Amino acid sequence: MIKKSDGETPMIQSNVSNVLGTVLGSAKQYALAIVLILVALIAGCGSFFSVGPGVVGVTFNSITGNTAAYSQGMYLKIPIVTSVVKFDVKTQREDIQADSASKDLQKVKVHVAINYHLDYKRVNELYVKVGNDYTEKVIHPAVNESVKASVAQFPVEEIIVKREDVKILIEKSLKDRLAIYNIILESVNLVNISFDDEFNKVVEQKQIEEQKIKTAEYIKKQAEQKKQATILEAEGEARKQELLRATISKDTVMMKWIDKWDGKLPTYMMGDKTMMMVPGDNK
Repeated sequence: MIKKSDGETPMIQSNVSNVLGTVLGSAKQYALAIVLILVALIAGCGSFFSVGPGVVGVTFNSITGNTAAYSQGMYLKIPIVTSVVKFDVKTQREDIQADSASKDLQKVKVHVAINYHLDYKRVNELYVKVGNDYTEKVIHPAVNESVKASVAQFPVEEIIVKREDVKILIEKSLKDRLAIYNIILESVNLVNISFDDEFNKVVEQKQIEEQKIKTAEYIKKQAEQKKQATILEAEGEARKQELLRATISKDTVMMKWIDKWDGKLPTYMMGDKTMMMVPGDNK
């Protein structure tokens, strides 16, 4: 059996400690290197941003508070300090149900569909004023206010008849309201206009009564026309007889008689030269 001296044990322990220290030191260096590489990658990726077609990117510098708008392309930015918010500047559609009241205080519901787009040159101003939730903050309230102000100028019975006039007023009012926020209105469509159930019943009853009146007027008109036709026919017949009497002469009567004569001579002659036609036996 080999025995180790007491002086060898501390030496072995010291060597093991050196080896472990070297390994741990290398591991820490590798870990630090990996962390640095990841940070560099993240920072490198965060230094670029891209903007697609039909989109505007708005940058905000958290230190200076400045904003800028960028169109389609690839751009550099300061990581962490600069943030990017993207806005769609293509034509967009928004459908809104707006409650309003007519001039005579009848409830009117209007389904409005609008087409609009953002002014791509001034999107950063919209971001500063409103943010990126402009639909709820700006468009919906503007549509509701425009519908209320426009519908209130018409009695309820004229709203359907003058639908185009209502639309023009809404469009003009809405265009002015949205322009303040650099939102450009393209068109307004009134998809549907509806009224209270009670008013619908009144309108329906009125239409029934009007139809009855129109039917009665039509029957009366037909009777008048028939009466007029009968009068004209009678007058025409009377005029015909009058003209016929005015044109009849003895010669005309003779010609009519000759046309109807069968070619046989009369059997007897009266003394006053009046002919009496009596058929003979011709035996």
